[in-house]
Amino acid sequence: MDIISSAGISIGFDRGILHDLAIEVGGKTLRPLHRAPWVASGEALPDSIAPVERRLAGDFFCAPFAQSAPGVPIHGWPANGTWQRAETMEDAGGISVVYELRESVSGAKLTKKIALRHGHPVVYQTHVFEGGQGSLPVAHHAMLHVPGGVRLSFSPKQDGRTSPEALESGPARGRSTLAYPQRFADLSKVRTADGGHADLRSYPFDTGHEDLVVLTERPEARIGWSAAVAPAQGFIFFALKDARALPQTVLWMSNGGRRYAPWNSRHIAVLGIEEAATALHLAPEEMRPGKANGVPFALHLEPARTTAVRYAFGAVPVPPGWSEIADIRLGEDVVVLADRSGSEQSLPFDTGFLAD
Repeated sequence: MDIISSAGISIGFDRGILHDLAIEVGGKTLRPLHRAPWVASGEALPDSIAPVERRLAGDFFCAPFAQSAPGVPIHGWPANGTWQRAETMEDAGGISVVYELRESVSGAKLTKKIALRHGHPVVYQTHVFEGGQGSLPVAHHAMLHVPGGVRLSFSPKQDGRTSPEALESGPARGRSTLAYPQRFADLSKVRTADGGHADLRSYPFDTGHEDLVVLTERPEARIGWSAAVAPAQGFIFFALKDARALPQTVLWMSNGGRRYAPWNSRHIAVLGIEEAATALHLAPEEMRPGKANGVPFALHLEPARTTAVRYAFGAVPVPPGWSEIADIRLGEDVVVLADRSGSEQSLPFDTGFLAD
């Protein structure tokens, strides 16, 4: 396991998983990322559980996202395989560490760069595929633990949808609350299976359920963002991405709805904010020729091509009176968070990270 540190921020990296993020701001230490209860307890798990689920925590890169294949665990080798440290670069501004994945992904070589900048409450990640072939769904799988509740907001989206089938529909295995499939334009009014509606801007919105929705960026989007205000936990989590490579945001709402191992109805108040290129929300007939409504749902790898995926996330304390992020925008070497009250906060940010 590696611990990567810069002034005011540190994070662990172990076999594909970024975990134990600690951000020091204004005398407070924020630890927003989730760790599954069976990881904390160190208990023995059935052999059928994939390595990434055995160590479920923090954030990990999935390729292919939400899929497995013969000999390849769910979420692919980046989340389950062997990463080797290739290079460490330190300068007056911070530290960057490059890792190489031993296993190939769709024929491509994959490298991961994790960068921390002094005084930035942000983790910068870049994944680069060299070569490869075909369409590849990918995602960053960041997870928060928010037992005190969280208020969500996002960059403007084209639409929102549930997947074609519920995550859990068999009573012996678990329960999903939302109606599947459905399309919605308003996150505050999403249909539930019992004929009612749920406001997905606030989570948890129910108990004992496992649900998933996919939000899709507008075709012209260049940068997308997600934000979660968690007053009881004392943090605002935010993420920025290259929306051309990661045009969907998947919300995985895991709140005690799975009754089988290792979940056992104890995985509670967990929220995955997963920036992705995915077709989880699409019916099979919508998956050709690589775009749905003008937006891609996978990376396209080619043998002579290099494909980069850029994603950054961070956290800051909740300022007094803040309740919901209304906008996130980039300035000169800063990212600006704006609350719906009109108050704003500027944070140091490497704006060149998301530039062409």
